[in-house]
Amino acid sequence: MRFIVSGFLVLALSISSFAELTPGTKAPDFPSNSIWLGGGSHSFKTDLKGKVVLVDFWEYTCINCIRTFPHLKELYRRYHKYGFEIIGVHKGEFAFASIAANVEAAYKRFKLPYPGIADVNDKVWNEYNCNTWPDSYLIDGSGVIRLNHQGEGNYGELEKQIQKLLKQIHPELNFSNYKIPPDKDLFAKGCGKQSDEIYIGYERGGLWGGKIANSEGFKDDKIVFYKPTTKRVQRGFFVQGKWHNGPDSFTSVSSSSSKDIVSLGITYYGRDVYSVLGDKEKHPVDIIVTRDGKPVPKSMCGKDMRINKEGETYIRIYEPRMYYIITKENANKHELKFFPAEAGVSIYSFTFGNKCLENFDRL
Repeated sequence: MRFIVSGFLVLALSISSFAELTPGTKAPDFPSNSIWLGGGSHSFKTDLKGKVVLVDFWEYTCINCIRTFPHLKELYRRYHKYGFEIIGVHKGEFAFASIAANVEAAYKRFKLPYPGIADVNDKVWNEYNCNTWPDSYLIDGSGVIRLNHQGEGNYGELEKQIQKLLKQIHPELNFSNYKIPPDKDLFAKGCGKQSDEIYIGYERGGLWGGKIANSEGFKDDKIVFYKPTTKRVQRGFFVQGKWHNGPDSFTSVSSSSSKDIVSLGITYYGRDVYSVLGDKEKHPVDIIVTRDGKPVPKSMCGKDMRINKEGETYIRIYEPRMYYIITKENANKHELKFFPAEAGVSIYSFTFGNKCLENFDRL
């Protein structure tokens, strides 16, 4: 499950029900057979000894992680020359996100300047006892965890702690020229209402939020023909046509160009809408997208939205990842529907953003 509330900091020797490894604990070293991204390997016993290190657990389909990247890049730019290092550990949430080649492609797409690990066997994840994304551990020069930073926000406090640990190693350092903006509540009322994350699939949907409105319900690992329904659920989805029920996704069995309409929809609040999508057939495939029964207005089209010659708005799936669907949405409740152009389209989840979470690189 992703940790989506405002950033949470656990300082040295404090106790938190959210913390996995407790600050004050010796940081586990990285397995010798780790799959490193960005060249070279790193160890607390060798090149990281005497450095301040942030071990950041991320996932390439996780919007909460993606929105932290500008802040991490800026921290790396500012403090790497003083002995600060970031190790980005990627642990996949979905099966396709645990394939090393997919992780490497995402690492390059996001232009992460610091080294990373494709933790495809969850070894580092388990060493730190992690259970959420994003999740960071700030480690001092002696290899001891001094701070746990979960979720988004509180970047200023994190930066202050980095400065403090660097000055403990190098007392001569002077960071007075570095202006640290005050932290803001990224989920305050003034940021606007946003829906909770919606998981699709009989397992994840049932556990973490993803009710199905249709009376046919979930049928584990079965193909179900869903009749149209006018019922809507607050945190969930509705479908029509033939879909295969997977544990973490619904996959279209036929297309919306056939006799029966095949669609999957949600109702939502939010400034931005994102969706994790994939294609079982491993080739580009389109999904027609409507907002309140019409094409998405051009001014609200997310980065990945296209418009065809008929004026329809659609997403072209090239690879399994998170796609940018809606942006600059108003404060009202709306309905989003996906119509797969072919069989084999998998829909995994929907996530949302607000006005305080707009400033990040949509890569």
